[in-house]
Amino acid sequence: MVSVERILQLLVYLSAIVGLLPVLVFLDGWVLVILVLAFIAGISGERQGRYLLGDRLATGLSIAFFSFFLMQVSLSNLVEPLIQMLCLLLAVRLATEKSPRHVLQLFLLSTIVLAASSMLTLDIAYLFYLVLIVLLLTIGLVLLSFYATEPRLRFNRRQWIMLLKVTVLLPVGSLLLMLVFFVILPRTQLPLWNFLNPKPVASIGMADQVRPGSFAELAESGQIAFRAETGRLPDHDIYWRGIVLNRLEGQVWKRVPELAEEKLLVDPAAETRVTIYASPKADRYLVTLDTPRSVAGIKHDLAADGVVTGRWRDAQKIRYQVRVQYTARSRQLGPIDEYLQLPEKISQRLQAVADQLVQEENFREKIALLETFFRRQQLSYANTRLPQTDDPVDTFLFASKRGYCEYFASSFALLLRLAGVPSRLVGGYLSGEYNHLGGYYLVGENAAHVWVEALDDEGLWQRIDPSRLAVNADQALFQQNRQALDSIRAFNDALLHYWSRVVLNYDLQQQFGTLRQVASRVRDLRKIDLRFLPSLLWSSAIFSVFATLFLYRNKSTRAVRLLRAYRKQVAKCCGLETLPEKLGLFELARLTNEPLCHEFSMIYGGAIYRDRDLSVAECRQLRAIISRLRQQRIAIRVALSDALEDNGSSGC
Repeated sequence: MVSVERILQLLVYLSAIVGLLPVLVFLDGWVLVILVLAFIAGISGERQGRYLLGDRLATGLSIAFFSFFLMQVSLSNLVEPLIQMLCLLLAVRLATEKSPRHVLQLFLLSTIVLAASSMLTLDIAYLFYLVLIVLLLTIGLVLLSFYATEPRLRFNRRQWIMLLKVTVLLPVGSLLLMLVFFVILPRTQLPLWNFLNPKPVASIGMADQVRPGSFAELAESGQIAFRAETGRLPDHDIYWRGIVLNRLEGQVWKRVPELAEEKLLVDPAAETRVTIYASPKADRYLVTLDTPRSVAGIKHDLAADGVVTGRWRDAQKIRYQVRVQYTARSRQLGPIDEYLQLPEKISQRLQAVADQLVQEENFREKIALLETFFRRQQLSYANTRLPQTDDPVDTFLFASKRGYCEYFASSFALLLRLAGVPSRLVGGYLSGEYNHLGGYYLVGENAAHVWVEALDDEGLWQRIDPSRLAVNADQALFQQNRQALDSIRAFNDALLHYWSRVVLNYDLQQQFGTLRQVASRVRDLRKIDLRFLPSLLWSSAIFSVFATLFLYRNKSTRAVRLLRAYRKQVAKCCGLETLPEKLGLFELARLTNEPLCHEFSMIYGGAIYRDRDLSVAECRQLRAIISRLRQQRIAIRVALSDALEDNGSSGC
C-alpha cells in the first residue's frame, strides 16, 4: 500500500524540477544555491516531520525577495529579474510544509516559471517540458483532491493502476485541445510579451562597402546565415546574391544607387521558387538565389541589379519567398562608363598586366587572358595570416599570393576595368550544405563569398568567380559546401528548422494559408493528395483519442444505465414512481423474494462490487432479466408490497 501523500510529494518535486530546467542557465549562482538548499530542506522536513520555514518566516522571505526584485528591475532588464524572483518564491514554498493549499501554490509556481522561460528561450526542449508538466500537474491535481479529503489515504497496486489509467486520459485531452487552440486561435504579428524582452542585437551583416579582409572576418563568426527551402540544385549554380558593389574608391568597393537600368532575360526552364528563413542580421539586404525575379512575404525594394533591400526596424528572424532565374543573365540598358571608374593610384605591376589585356580585341578574349594570368600566378585561397599593406591587391598578386575571396574578386575586377571591361563585385554566399531530410540548404556565415560580374561583348552581365582559379580551390573552397549533411546532423537540424517554422514562426499569414489549403482539400476530396496525408493522420489521431474517451465513458456508464432500468422496472411492478434511494440491490432482492431479482443482484454485484467492469455476456443476461420481469409483475408487486409494509414503508 502506497500513500497518496508520498506520491503527491514526489509529483510536487518533479513539477518544480521540470519548471526550473529551462531557466537554470540564466539564473545567478546564489539563486541556484538557494534552490538546492530549498529542495534539501523540503525533503528533510518531510522525513523528520519538522520544516525549516514556518508560514510567517516564509511570508517574510517572500516579501524580501519581491522587494529585491523591484530594486533590480528596469525597462531594459525586466525578464531575468522577474524569473529569478519566481524561482526564489518557488524555493520558499519548497522549504515549507506541503499542505493542500501549499501544494496547489507549488504547482502554480512551477507552471508560471516554465511559462516565463519562454521569454528567454523557446528551443524544441520546451515542448518536452510542456508535455511533461501538463502530465504531472493533471495527475497531481487529481491526487490532491483525494489528499485534501483524506490525508492518510492509501491505495494498493491495482487501485493505483486503475486510477492512473483514468487520470492519464485527462492530460491527453488537454494536449489535444492545446494543439487545436494553437492552430485556430488568432495570432499576432509579434509575440504577446515581446515588449518585455530587449531588442535583438545582430552582430553580423553585409556592409555597403568591401575591403580586402572584410569577408574573411564575416566568415569567422561561425553563425547560421539562413536556410533556403528548395530542391537540390547543380553545385555550380548555387550562388546566393546579397549586394552589388559598383564603385571603387582607393582599395574599398562601395555600393552607390544603381547606375543604369538592366533587364533580366527570363528563361522559364531555369525558374525555381525558394523560401528563405534568415537569421537576424545588422544589414537589410535580403539574400536570394542568383538571380531574383520577384520577392514575396516581406516589404522590400528590388533594384535593377538584383539587390533586394528589406524594410523593417529591428534585426529579427524573417521569412520570404523568391522566384529566381538561377541561370539567367541581365542585359545592361544604360551607359557603362561608371563601371569603368578607377582609383587614383594604380601600381606599376598592375598597370603592366592591364596593358597586356588591352591588346586583345574583345571582352571575351580579355577575360580569358586574365584568367590565364591568375592561374600562372599560382594563387592560394586562405583566410588566415593575410598581410595588411597599403596596396593589398598588388601584394596579393605579386608577393604573398594568398588571399580570401575578396582579394581574388577585387584584383580581378580592377584589372578588368583597367583593360576597359565594365565590371562590378557581388557579395553573398556560396553553395551550402543540403539537408535531404528537410529539403533545404543550410548556409552559414562561413560560406560568405564575393565574386565578379563583367559585361560580355553582347552587353550581358556574366558571373565570374576568380576564387575558382586558386590552386587549392576544390579543397579549400568547395569540398565542404558540396557535401550533404550526415544523417544525424541532418535529422537534428531538420527538427530544429521545423520547430522554428511550424511553431515559432506560426503567424496570422500561415493561419490563413492553412485555412485556404483546408478549403481547397474539401472542394477536391475525390483526388488523392499525398501531401495531405500528415494532416489526415493528425485528424485520425485526434478522432481516435476522442472516440476512446467516449467509449470509455460509455463503458463506465453502461452499468449505471442497466441498474437504473432494473430499478425502474421493479418500481413499475410495485406500482411506484420510483423505489426508495436507501433500498439497496441485495435488500431489494430479499424483499421481492423473486429468483430473477436474486439473479440480477448476483451478476451485477459480482462485477461492480469487485472493481471490475461488466462483460458483454453479463450485460446481455441483465437485459434479458429486465425483460422477463415484465411477465412477473403481479407476483413481485404482492411480495414487495407486503415486505415494504412490514418495514413501515408506504406507497405500495
